[in-house]
Amino acid sequence: MSRNVLIRFVRPPPVKISVSKAVTRTRQWDGEKMAAFLQEGLEIWAADKYPEFEMRVATSRQAEIRFENWKPEKKDAEELRAEIGEQIGLVMEGIEPEDYLSE
Repeated sequence: MSRNVLIRFVRPPPVKISVSKAVTRTRQWDGEKMAAFLQEGLEIWAADKYPEFEMRVATSRQAEIRFENWKPEKKDAEELRAEIGEQIGLVMEGIEPEDYLSE
């Protein structure tokens, strides 16, 4: 039986860049593209460590790791969330900002 894990991803805040003393430019992150990158990275990790997991990443306004259609023990859920959170950080380190920021 597969176990669904939903990661609700919140894109980072916009980046403000000073063009001159009086002018700033705001660049937005491409949240959907970042979520796809994260999805791919987490699937690769989960395929080795947790082959029964089906990882799904969705953009959201609130970050969350949710277990769908199954409920691990409380201690196990906390450990899994922490482990997945660490892996999210590792995957996100591979993002090149210029590839994900608007012009």
